[in-house]
Amino acid sequence: MVTRDEARSAKSTLRETLEQVDGVCGVGLTQRGDSHDWVLQVNVQSLSARKDVPPDVDGVPVRVHVVGAVEAL
Repeated sequence: MVTRDEARSAKSTLRETLEQVDGVCGVGLTQRGDSHDWVLQVNVQSLSARKDVPPDVDGVPVRVHVVGAVEAL
């Protein structure tokens, strides 16, 4: 199980790692299972962008979600 604080710390590291990767739309936290187990979520524009996303960061699992192009309303 990963605590919210552990996930927040890993999120900073992941954001730095992915800041120059094309197709990454956002990095956040999401719960997995119960309210005490957290993972990182990376939103990407396409499946091809997910190849640059690591499977975990500092022991925190990373979930990739394909959201498509993000546009302002």
